Amino acid sequence: MIDRPLGELCDRYGMDTISISNTIGLVFKLHEMGAISDTDAGGISLKWGNPDTVETLIHQTVHKEGIGEWIAKGSRELGKHFGFEDEAAQVNGLEVPYHDPRGSSGMALVYATSPRGACHNQSDYYLIDIGQVLTEIGMKQYSPLGGAEKAHNVAIHQDWRTISNSLILCVFANVPPQTVLDLINAACGFDWQLEDMMRVGERGWNLKRVINNRLGLNHNNDGLPKALLQPYLDHPAESDGYAPDIEKMLEPYYEVRGWDPITGTPKKEKLISLGLEWLVEDIW
Repeated sequence: MIDRPLGELCDRYGMDTISISNTIGLVFKLHEMGAISDTDAGGISLKWGNPDTVETLIHQTVHKEGIGEWIAKGSRELGKHFGFEDEAAQVNGLEVPYHDPRGSSGMALVYATSPRGACHNQSDYYLIDIGQVLTEIGMKQYSPLGGAEKAHNVAIHQDWRTISNSLILCVFANVPPQTVLDLINAACGFDWQLEDMMRVGERGWNLKRVINNRLGLNHNNDGLPKALLQPYLDHPAESDGYAPDIEKMLEPYYEVRGWDPITGTPKKEKLISLGLEWLVEDIW
């Protein structure tokens, strides 16, 4: 039996539980597909749901022993090594968390456009989809399985979370925007309105986008892994299901953001409007 809870084990090792569990899950899947043999796994029984196996793989990952050497590289590299990179549930090298865009479609845009890969801390939009709508900063309520109409909402929420992250605010607390604004004005002696605060978030989001553009990322990197583009069926007999159409969602998202529809780069006029004119010559 396992020595301690697996989450605690990851904490003690300093490992991210989302990435390691996602990647170990891929090991099990590739084994089921026949892509990873018992020999590849060093004789470990890769039976789905066995916590003792998971504990062994965690230890191997930390020490880069056996198949742990490839788990340590992340799901994208693991999948590529065994010939099934498209089976990895990742975006730009970061493993997808467990907020499925097939149940909360706003997360499709969040994962696809996050500046650090599939990250729910850049926008926990699933909370909006279950009703925690921030109307005071211009958000509206849409169906959890909506599509392109959510582009503006997602952009607003990403800007809001950029502010939250800059201030090191815990997103679980969900401090209202007006309260955050009042605290900023009191602490810094500002006389900001909500639109002033939100503009700071938008500036930060666009600055991170330009940095990624400079490093080579573009429209082609704004996507979702194969697994999230296939409808999830609760029962094998079901013939229908929902999966987000990320391309149709990206088009209005780029328009709302003021980004070039071909390259995904912030347009000159957008950068200038945000006081980032010093980036225009560099990026264009």
